[in-house]
Parts: sequence; C-alpha cells; structure tokens
Amino acid sequence: MAQASRPAAPRAATPFSFAGYRRADGRIGVRNHLLVLSTLALTNRLAELAADGMPDTLLVATDFQRGLRTRDAQMQERVIRGLLSHPNTGGAVVFVHDSPARLRLATWAATLGKPLQVIAFMEGSGMASSIARGARAIAQVRSEMAGAPDTVGGLGDLTLALECGGSDPTSAVCANPAIGGFVDRVVAAGGRAIVSETAEFIGAEPVVLARATTPEIAQQVVQAISRCEQMMEADGEDYRGVNPTAENIAGGLTTLIEKSMGAVAKCGSSPIAGCLDFAEAPGGPGLYFMDTPFFSPVSITGMVCAGAQLTLFAIGVFNPSGNPLAPTVKVCGNPQTLRDWPDVVDVDVSMLVAGKGQLPQAVENLATRVQAICNGEQSWTERWREGQVLGIRSLPAL
Repeated sequence: MAQASRPAAPRAATPFSFAGYRRADGRIGVRNHLLVLSTLALTNRLAELAADGMPDTLLVATDFQRGLRTRDAQMQERVIRGLLSHPNTGGAVVFVHDSPARLRLATWAATLGKPLQVIAFMEGSGMASSIARGARAIAQVRSEMAGAPDTVGGLGDLTLALECGGSDPTSAVCANPAIGGFVDRVVAAGGRAIVSETAEFIGAEPVVLARATTPEIAQQVVQAISRCEQMMEADGEDYRGVNPTAENIAGGLTTLIEKSMGAVAKCGSSPIAGCLDFAEAPGGPGLYFMDTPFFSPVSITGMVCAGAQLTLFAIGVFNPSGNPLAPTVKVCGNPQTLRDWPDVVDVDVSMLVAGKGQLPQAVENLATRVQAICNGEQSWTERWREGQVLGIRSLPAL
C-alpha cells in the first residue's frame, strides 16, 4: 500500500542579492525606467504624443489639476517628486503647464543627480513643434542614462509596499502570512516596508496598540483609523456593516474584523516604527503605517511615491491593481483563482491551504521570486503593462 504523502520540509533560506542601480541619494533601483511624466491632465496628450513610438519609455499621465491649495497642493507635490526621485526612475522628461511651474520643478530636479528635462506646454509654438521638442528631450535623456546595473543590493536595500485585494480566507491563511514572513526578513536586514489602506485596519486596533514602538505612534495610527471610520459613517451607514465587500463575502469572509485581521497578517511580526502621511517617505528602517484610502491603485501610489521599489500584493480572487513604476508581485493561495487566472499570479502559495507545504516554504518561494524580479525578470503586472498612478484630495478634519 502506498504511503500517505507528507508536507514538504521547509527549505533553508538562501542568500538574497540583486543587481541594481545606485542613485545619488544612496538608494538602489530594481528598474531603470525612462519616465515620461505629465504632471497635469492638461499636458497628458502632449506627453502621450511625444512618447509615442519612443522605445523603452514609461509614460505616466496623471489626472491632477491646477490651483490646488494647502494640503492638497502638498500631497500633489509629494506624488510628483516621489515619482521623479524614485530609485526605479533612471531619468525623466516632465511635462508641466507653464513657465513658473517649469522653473520651480527644474530647480528642485537639479538636486537629484539623474538626467531630467522639464518642458512647459505654454512655452511651445504649436502642437507639432511641441511634440518634436518632447521627443528630442526623451532621446537626450535616454542617451545620458545609465545602462547596465552598477551595484549589488540586498534585503536591507528594499522598501516594500504591502497590499491585498479581492481578499478571501486563503488571503488570511496563505498569501498574507507568506508576505508577512518575507517582510520580517527585510525589516530584520535593515530594510523598510509600508502598509496602508487605513480602512483595512478598522477592527484591528488592538494589534496596532500592541505593536507600535511608542505610545505616540500607536495613538497616531489609532487616530487615523478612527477618522477613517467616522468619515465612512458620515452618510449614515455603518462601515462595519457594508464591508466585507460582495466579492469578499462570496469568497467566504463574514465580518470586517475577520477581513482586517487577515490583512494585518501581511505585516509579519515586526513592530510599527512610524505613521506616514500619503506619499511620505519613511524616516528610517522598519515597518510603517501609511494613512491612505482603501482603493488599491491609490494606496499603492502613496507607497510607491514614498520610495517602495516593488509591491507585494496578496490576492484571493483576482485584482488587476498595480503601479507601473514598481513591479507588483502578486501572491495567491486560492486554487480557483490560480486555475482561472494562470497568467497573472507570480507566486502560488496554495500548498498551504491544501496541507501540502508549510509557511517557511511559502516564504522561501516568495523570496526566490522577488529576487528574480529584482534581478530583472518581469512580474505579470509588468508584462501586461497594468498599473495606475492615482492621487487623492484631502478631506476636512472631522
């Protein structure tokens, strides 16, 4: 009689290194994008036409507006600067509306130590000549950019954006814990990780209180969660009664706390070292909480603009969110999703729910895939050119 199969023994962790691009500020990029950035909806078409047919460019056309004030203007500026200073940006051509905007951005950009040109739409003389001017700028920046990777990085050089979407029970027991195990490795090595989507922490306040490194940080995070819940209830509907979403419920989740505790698993066991505003960069190594909306493209934008070189995204059912500047590594433990969407998932951790593997093995599988992607292999999100850059507008204080 054949013997019953046993779960595979955990594999020992392998050394983690990658070939990257050292930037002037000391950070290491895992990509060397030539970014063509339109800073306003008004300049999107010009940027699109200038980049059309230009090889190896990454076009980011935002829907930002002119005339924002106070905190809205500050957040918009942080997003733009975060994209340009990002370690995955090797060079950039930026399209702005007018001369004052060009002068202000060009003065700041000169401090970045990377090839970058700023073009003002209103300084042009017709669309055809403006398009040609943009194309020349792209070609010039490309000629000045670094070619091959020039440095070796390790776990301590990474900043991770942590995300989950389309959550179901397999997210809580497979994908999120696997991500959490890798996060603990990165933080222990001196790296950074950022978790966001404030609404996803409603019901998980005790975890925050227990894991914050100081009472002040705990209070900042809990206050952000409270503000979010009050905002959600402003229309008279209890957020704890309308979330989980329909797709979460169909997947098997029953309560918001159940969903939140599963989402928190992607943080691993590392303490919370700080509370960040949208697109605010971490001040040092560790795990950070960022106060963002719960729509994945927006929250990922905030974390990437804070410097995350890649996103670890746990999915139960399929979710197409991502960010074009930083590779999105999608991790899934749902056998049905893996069957239905075989060309979107980067790391299969369904062996955990099937009882055919252990968590250390899943963490090691994720680490191996992340290392390959850091060394240049494309994630599925990159292959499909998925991803969105979305900002937010601030809300009045409650």
